[in-house]
This record gives sequence, C-alpha cells and structure tokens, in this order.
Amino acid sequence: MRVIRFRVDGLLNSFRVPFFRSYHKSFLAPPKSTIIGMLCNISLKSQEEFFEILDSDSIGVSVVIDKIVGRGKDLWSYKTIATKNRGKSVIRRDKLFQASYYIYLSISDEVLYNDIFNSLKEPKSIPSLGLDDELVEISDVVSLDIQECSDNLIESVFLDKGVEYKVYIKDRSKPIEMPVAHISPLKFIAFDKNGKFISREVKKESAQVEFINCIIEFQDDIVSFKDVELEQNMVFY
Repeated sequence: MRVIRFRVDGLLNSFRVPFFRSYHKSFLAPPKSTIIGMLCNISLKSQEEFFEILDSDSIGVSVVIDKIVGRGKDLWSYKTIATKNRGKSVIRRDKLFQASYYIYLSISDEVLYNDIFNSLKEPKSIPSLGLDDELVEISDVVSLDIQECSDNLIESVFLDKGVEYKVYIKDRSKPIEMPVAHISPLKFIAFDKNGKFISREVKKESAQVEFINCIIEFQDDIVSFKDVELEQNMVFY
C-alpha cells in the first residue's frame, strides 16, 4: 500500500481530551481530526472541505509516538460572559514538551494524495497542531510502499474496538507510558439538511489508545502494516 510518511516535531503542544472542562487534559498524540485539520490548513482547504474529508474517510492516519521529552502545565486566561473577575477566567492545561511523531497517511484519492504530499513538502501556511501558537516542524516527507503483515504486533496509536491485547516494553532504559484510552471524536455533524453551517456535534467517536516505548500484541487477527525502513508496525484509522 502506498502511503505518505512524515515527521512532526513540536516544542509545546496540547491536544485537549473532550469532556475535560475545568482542566484541559492532553492526549499523548494528536487525534485524527487534529491531523486532518493541519493538512487542510497547510493546503489552504476550506472548513467545508475539512468536514467532508473527515466524513468520507478518504484519509486514513497512523501515528507512532517517537518521543515526548517532558510534560508540564500552564495557565490560560480567557474571556467569559460573566461579570465577576472582570470577565476573565483561568484554566489549567497539559503541555507536551518536545513531542515528536511519525505520521502515516493512506489517501484513496489520487488528486488529494498529490495535493497533500506537495503541501507537506512546501506548506502554504504555517503548520500547527491545535491552536495557532502550537507550531510544529514538518520534515522527512516521503512517499513509500508498506506491506501488510500478519504478526499482530504494532507500535502505533490505535482505536479500541474491544480486541484483547498484551503489552511489551521495548527499552526499559527509556521513559515508558503504558497504554491509556480516551474518547476521541472522529466525525462531526457541521451542516444542516440545507447545507448551512451549524454548531458542530459529534457524529462518531472512539477510544484512542496511546503509549510510549511499548509494543502491542493483539490476541485476534488485525489488518496491520510494516514500515521496513523504520522497522515499525502500524494500523490505520
């Protein structure tokens, strides 16, 4: 299968887990909607195109967490409609320090494939994952063929579909994060039946399972692929 692979490096990033209101807890890896949002941003696609791509499943993603040097928290001041505290409030947010990811894209549409590949090589706007100030550097953009494998071992983020799995530690001398799952929205309802933009509602969601320095072995057969060059297995969602 032909895919696009690229590396993303950030200095300080945060990917808010939904339903955490007073405290913005962060995913360890960017959710699919965040990645698609960045791709649409750097290729100057409209908001309508963003939701169309998410809904059509024309882009499959796979994320391997390469490293996260550290984690911290900051305080974010924002305006409210309340009159107390001069109309301001403060929220605490998780921040990932020097996070790096390998991201793979499986794109079914040839025109979209070439457009995204060219935009990754030469972004048409400044890349960010999440908020505008959470900038990232995109590097090592390549188009390559990966092969389906049958060992049921992966090192990528995956969606929890109820399949049992075992966890193995890769290198005990390096930081370890055991698998943790948080609900991540995958599709949204953003337009009414007349095509008018409305406040978006979650249409489909699933638990995103992420980890660092681990290998996952599924107990049932799954469709997984191997990047021979980097020696890492992955699933797409």
